[in-house]
This record gives sequence, structure tokens and C-alpha cells, in this order.
Amino acid sequence: MIHGRLAERDVIAVLLADARAGDSGVLVLRGEAGIGKSTLLRDAVARADGMSVLSCAGVESEVAQAFSGLHQLLRPVLRHVDALPPAQAAALRGALGITDAPASDFVVSAALVTLLGLAAAERSLLVVVDDLQWLDRASAAALLFACRRLAAEPVAVLLAVRDSAVDTSDLPRLELAGLPERDAARLLADHGWEWPSAALLTATGGNPLALVELAGHEDPNLLVADFALTGTVPLGARVRKAFLRRVDALPAAARELLLVAAAEDTGQVDTVLGAAARLGLPADALTAAEDSGLLAVVGAELRFRHPLVRSAVYADATFHRRRAAHLAIAAQLGVDTDRATWHRAVAATAPDEELADAVERSADAARRRGGEAAAVSVLRRAAHLSETVDGRRRRLVTAAFVALNSGQPDVARTLVGEVMADPVPAVTLAQLNGTIELYDGDPAVAHSGLMRCAELMAATDPEEAAWTFTLASGAAFNAGDMSGALDATERIAGLDCSPATLRAGRALGDGVITPRELWELPGELAASHPEGGGRTWMWAAVIGWLGPDPRQARKLAEVAGTRLRAVGATGALPELLFYQADIDYRLGLWTEGIAHAEEGVAFSYSTGQRGWTANLLAALARFAAGRGDAAGCARFAERALAIAGPVRQRMATTIAHSALGQLALGEGDAVEAFARLSRLRDQPLVTLGVLTDVVESAVRVGRPEAGEEQLELFSRWMGGGTATLERLHHCRALLSDDPEPHFLRALSIEDGQDRPSLRARTCLLYGEWLRRAKRTVDARVQLDAAFELYRGIGATAWVRRAGNELRAAGGSVQLPVDAAGSLTPQELQVAQLAAVGFSNREIGVRLHLSPRTVGSHLYRMFPKLGVTSRGQLRDLDLHAE
Repeated sequence: MIHGRLAERDVIAVLLADARAGDSGVLVLRGEAGIGKSTLLRDAVARADGMSVLSCAGVESEVAQAFSGLHQLLRPVLRHVDALPPAQAAALRGALGITDAPASDFVVSAALVTLLGLAAAERSLLVVVDDLQWLDRASAAALLFACRRLAAEPVAVLLAVRDSAVDTSDLPRLELAGLPERDAARLLADHGWEWPSAALLTATGGNPLALVELAGHEDPNLLVADFALTGTVPLGARVRKAFLRRVDALPAAARELLLVAAAEDTGQVDTVLGAAARLGLPADALTAAEDSGLLAVVGAELRFRHPLVRSAVYADATFHRRRAAHLAIAAQLGVDTDRATWHRAVAATAPDEELADAVERSADAARRRGGEAAAVSVLRRAAHLSETVDGRRRRLVTAAFVALNSGQPDVARTLVGEVMADPVPAVTLAQLNGTIELYDGDPAVAHSGLMRCAELMAATDPEEAAWTFTLASGAAFNAGDMSGALDATERIAGLDCSPATLRAGRALGDGVITPRELWELPGELAASHPEGGGRTWMWAAVIGWLGPDPRQARKLAEVAGTRLRAVGATGALPELLFYQADIDYRLGLWTEGIAHAEEGVAFSYSTGQRGWTANLLAALARFAAGRGDAAGCARFAERALAIAGPVRQRMATTIAHSALGQLALGEGDAVEAFARLSRLRDQPLVTLGVLTDVVESAVRVGRPEAGEEQLELFSRWMGGGTATLERLHHCRALLSDDPEPHFLRALSIEDGQDRPSLRARTCLLYGEWLRRAKRTVDARVQLDAAFELYRGIGATAWVRRAGNELRAAGGSVQLPVDAAGSLTPQELQVAQLAAVGFSNREIGVRLHLSPRTVGSHLYRMFPKLGVTSRGQLRDLDLHAE
């Protein structure tokens, strides 16, 4: 799979299409070693349907063997040599060693042009040359000669070259840069590394080969730790050799200066030169390094040509050379600075308690320098420098919790293993293991560990025990264990805690809290929970999500998000963003909810929280189901289920299956809906809007007892909020022989307009019953209300269902504009690409149009669609029927 090369692939696709149409074309792919040139060439060959392919690759050991490249390239078409003019045929045979005839470079080049034309006359031709810089000079010259003279021949030529050793400046070219961060992360994920840090990706320069080699590292945790301290990444032999080619040609003093610059991660010129002088390096060492182009002085900063040059220089040095460089830098910086402490720590070879204390104190500075990941490595290094068991354990435990907060659960697990090498208090071990499982493991295991931890803390630290019981409740909820969730919250009442903490515990259990109490809660909790990580706001946000007033909950969650970002508590953001997305779903703010869920997915990936990734993907599946986007629903649900299954994340499983069931129900397929939703019968997570779908599908397929079972379960667990009562009443109506009183009770619930999706469902179900009862006038009132509510929130599938029912009841339906149907086929293609964010130029490449033509299409289609900007296209249904 190719990541992040869509534009390059599209340019190559145009080149191939032109060749198939009879036009020649040449493209040079230029970029550093490992940047993906060969991958693009292989992809082009794979897509060269209906074309003949000639290929060769330069080999460094054969660079002196004249015409060895042409020999490799032309073997499949040598049958055409007899058709060449005699002089060209003789020269080419001589060049390829077929005969002893003399070979003039010019005649051989002319013969190549003619031969390619003859081969292309049978079938359009793709010529692929990799590592042009290592092709023998005679072959390279002949190929470039041919590239400049191919005219109206159906030939496409792709040349991949690493550096400027071959002059291709007059030929069309693509300069390949490193992959963007998101594509680099996807490439790592494809090779088994799911949660890389942004800084680590930056250090590779987005080089795909370097990324693949990182993913194959035998100890990723050690790699992350070393990177945080040194700022360099390990390189395989191939990449290292490529980047060291120019380094090896430098004088020894210049190479040593490059090592000092590689070890001094800030690039300060005065520090590097001062450290170099302490090592006895001459003043002109920097000049030689600059002249090589590997290093540049920009103001007061030294910059390597590429991040991997720095990594290659550092990795190539022996430990003693690196140690000497770090000690010289530390001496230059002075003993009392954090940076000097880090360099001394990297160079240390034995435990040193004084240095361990200094390193531990520098952890905060490490966070400022490289984020939480750097702090983890600094604390781990401090632990390894400790002279006492207690100091080592304390620093490793701290490092493990920082690792979790920074999205490194695997590192945290490794640190727990190191902690267990010494005697560990049971409460510490329970807290570590429970929190790790909560972040990136099995929520049922997390619940067990956190409950044990809270019980052990109850007598000595009741406030911390209350928070831990809260975490345990959330873990149980994610595991589908409602009994365990309620038990954890009830335990808070038995603790010797502040009134605010006890009130928070009660609200978690019964969901009863006024808006004023909700807003006062974070400040009141702060008195007994003074930590600065945003805990009190997160606590209030959870209570708001479970509480009776979604609008107040939404406002508080927005403030909580601002607070969490301000204190750097990004580890809590995926959970908060899930709550925000769910609240938005209930309020009918689906565009905002999708944005929250998408942001949450990104944060959950970057912080390594697989459970919340699954929950948020499932939430996106539910939005897609509501909008009638079957492909999107299936895609998101499949991804959610793939993540949730191995870690038993039952909330995500429930939401994903319910989304698929809701999609089927909205399309009128009750059998498929029941098949999907019946899988949830052993999962009591009907609290997330699943109940109505379960009951309706059960009734429609003649299995009302299955619906009654879920209704009883729901009644047992849920409180008396207005949303709960409305859902209970309309579900009882579905199961009742006399449903109207239940429907009327559901509609009498206040605040129904604050839950448009739920109220629309009540109106739809009531209207459908009224139509079947031949009360068409009353039915039209309810069905029209459902239709308008669904249309207001963009629930496309349910708009269709309500509209069909309304017509059947004799009502008139004003359907939304059929966006796709109002456009020409080409306008529709342009609109679909613009809606997902492509520029006019990018759309033009894909559709073989000029950017001006794309702009003209957009100008003409906006009035048809009733929009004024391309940003509004994403809210339209642009799927052709």
C-alpha cells in the first residue's frame, strides 16, 4: 500500500494514459534514499494495463561496465533489432556484446530511439529505470538522449534518481518529499506500530524506508527512550550507508564536528563550537562540514540537510566517541543547566544518586522540550542511575504514569515489568496495572485492578480512592458490566470524603443533578482534589453526560475541553470528545458531533487509547447510519469492531452493531436489523439509544419477547430522566395491545425538542400506528412532525421512511434537493472531490481537466445546489442513485 502519494500517483496515471492514447511522456522522480521512488515505479508497473514494460535498475558495482543498463533494459525487445537501419543495428549489437562490431555512443543512442518506436508500434510502452545515478554512464546518456527525442510515440518513461549526479534538469520531474505525519503514522501502523509520537515521525523526515525500519526495531520501547534523550533514530544499513556517503569523504575533524552537532540537539552554534574546541578540533572543521552541504549555519543555529543525516552520523559513531561528545557539550553548557544534566546522563556509565536527582528534576524541562515522551525517558534514565531501590521504584512508577498520560501504554507496561524487579506495594501495582488496562487494554481487567486499588486506598487516601472508584465505574461501563459500574459508584458513599466528592459519587449513580450544581462541582471538587490535570472538570463532564440536561452538559464539556487542553491533559480528550459527540447526537447537532468524533479518533490514536478509538469509530458509524450512508457506516463499524473485539470493549461493540441495525431499520429491513441487534441481548448497554431499535426490530419480525427482555433490563438499570421516560413509553407502546396511552405519555415529556432524534422516533412510531388504525388525519400530524425533525438533523434514511409513511397517510412531502440528481455526471464528480477537500488543481489532475474548467463547473453548480461555498458541499448528499 502506498501512503501519502496520491498526487504523484495521479501524475503518473496521466503519463500512462497519454502513452496509451499515443503520446510520449517522460517523468523524473527525484528524492533521497528510501523516499519511495522504487515503490512508485512498482506501482506504475502494476497499473500499466495493456502496455508492454521495459525495466532496469542501476547497480553501483556495474557503473563502469558500459551499456550494462541497456543490456538489462532491452532484452525483451531484441527481436526488433533486425528491423533497425543496418548501422544502428550493428552498433547496438556491438554495444550489447552480441557481436564485436564497434559501437558509437551517438549511433547506439539513435538505435535506442528507433527500437523503442518499433516496440511501441505493437503496443504502448512503459520504460522504467530505477537508481539512474548508478546506471553506467553510456546507458544513462543513451536513455536521456532518447527521452529528449521521443515525439509522437506511445511511450511513457519513468526515471528514478537519488541525487544530482545525473543532469535531468531539462526533463519534467517530481521532487519527492517525506510523508506527512498522518501518512507516516499509517505506514507505521501497517507494519505493526500503532502509536508513534509526532516528534519521532519528524526525526525521520517522513522517509518511508526509515519508518519501515523503525517499525521492525526489536525493542520499540528502547527506541522511544533513546530518541527522547538523543533526538536521533536508529537506521538500517541501507539508509545509513546512503546518508553517510558524503560524510565518509570528509576529513576526520569535520566528521567529529558533525558528531558533536548531532549530539547537541538544539543546534546552537556557540555550544557546538565550544564543545568541539574542548575536544581539540580545529576551527576550520566547521567550514569543511558546511562545504559538503551536510550542514548549514542559519543565524545562530546549525541545521543538518536532513534529519536522517544527523541520525546516521550519531548511529555510526562508537559509544566512546558519542560519550566524549556529550561530556564536552555538558562541560560547555555548565553543570547547573537541565541540558547539561541530560548530556551527563547520556554519558553516565554507573549509578549516581546526585545525577539521578538532577535528572529527575529536569523532567519538567523535558516535557517542554519534547513533550511527555521525553519526560518518560528522562525519568527512566533517572531510575537507572539510582543508587537505592526506593529511588529506582519511585522514579519508574512516576515514569509509567507519565507514559500513560503521553499515550505510550506499551512503554508503561515495560516500566511495570522493571518496577516488579523490586518489592512493590500492592496498591501501587494494582493502580499501575488497572490504569494501563483502562488506557489500552481490557476494561473488565481494568475494572478489577482499579477496584482493588481503591479498596486499598480507602482508609489512607479516601479522596484518591473516590476518583479511582470513578475510573473503575467507567471501566465497567465500557466492559458492559452495569452492575459493576453501579457498585463502584455506590462505594464512594462509604468513604470519608468531602461533601463535594460524595455529591459527585451520588450523581454518577443516579444522574440527578441540577444545572447550577453541575457548574459548581469542578470548583468544589478542586478543594479536595488539588491536582492540576483537569480531573475535576472531567469528573463533572461525565456526570453531565449521564445527567438530565444535555444542553448544560454540552456547554460544560466545551469548557472542560478548554481546561484540559490548557493543562496539557490530552490523555483525557478522547473520552471527553466521545461524550461531546454523543451529546451532539442526542441534540441533533450531527455536523458538530461528527467533528467531535473525528477529533477524538485523532487524539485516541496519538495517545494510544484503543478502547476510545473503537468507541469513537462506532460513534461515527452511528452518525453515518442516521444519514443513510451505508458505505460509511459499514466502514466505521468494521474498524470499530476489529479494535474492540480483542480487548472486549463492549460499549464500542454495542454502538457499532446498533449502528448497523439502525441503518437496516431505517431502510425498512427489519430482518437484518433484528439479526444485528439480537447480538446485543447479552450486553446491557441499551442506555445509548439502542433500546428502541431492539424493541422495534423484535416486534416487526414477530419476536416481541426479545424486545420485552431488553425493556425489562433497561427499566432495571436506568433512572427517571426525561429522555429515559420518553424512550420507555414509546417502547412500551410498541409492545402493548393498547399503545396510544403510552405514546401520549411519551409525547407529554418535556424538553422533547432538545432531543430531536428521540422525539422524531416517537412521532414516527405513533404516526405509523395511527395510519394503520385508519386515523389518517391524526397520523399526518405526527408523521409531518417526524419528517421535519429528521430533515432538520440530516437523518436522510429516516427522512425517507417518514416521507413514505406521510405520503401513505395522504400527506404531501417537500423532499430536500436531490443534490446528485441535479448535476451533470462531470459536475457530480467535481462536487464529490471538492466536498472532501481537494483543490481545483488536484481535482483537475484526477479528472483530466484544467483548474479553470474545474472552477467553471463549481461556479455553475452552486446555484443548482443552493450553496455559496465549497465548504457547504460536505453537508449535501452527493451520492448518485
